[in-house]
Amino acid sequence: MRRNSILGELGWLVYFLVLLVIAVYAMNIFVNAAFPRHFNDKVADAIAAIIAAVVFVVTRAARARRP
Repeated sequence: MRRNSILGELGWLVYFLVLLVIAVYAMNIFVNAAFPRHFNDKVADAIAAIIAAVVFVVTRAARARRP
């Protein structure tokens, strides 16, 4: 297994933070449009965080398999 540099790991961190911000923003727009008074924003943020984490793990695993 190849070790990444500190800059490589910081790049992955920035990638995850960008994914998280986009997911939270998109989920809040969707929730506010679809369920204006019936959905908690904190639940939407938690769902967005889970989605962002899954996308991050899948992306990182796919990248690790490549040479």
